[in-house]
Amino acid sequence: MGLSDLGDALSWGEAKILLEDAAVDGGTPLGAELSGWAYQASMIELLSLMAQIGDPKVAKRVMPWALELPGRKAGAPAASAAEVAAANAELDADFVFE
Repeated sequence: MGLSDLGDALSWGEAKILLEDAAVDGGTPLGAELSGWAYQASMIELLSLMAQIGDPKVAKRVMPWALELPGRKAGAPAASAAEVAAANAELDADFVFE
């Protein structure tokens, strides 16, 4: 479903603001994924986790940025530049602005 399917419920500007906010918030699935975190967690959740564990050294090992990402192997090769370019071209071909 595209943004155009929502009618007047959401403008492109509002969608942009919402996406930007979600992208920088580790408490959202989008923000956690873009940051490379193993799980989503808000600042309050991270502080609570640290307080519950008590030992800063142990807490650092269970933070979302310290754990291996689920479903991804450590040291797995990243996408090549050609693969990224092909994926971007495919995405660009799918976008239709009316």
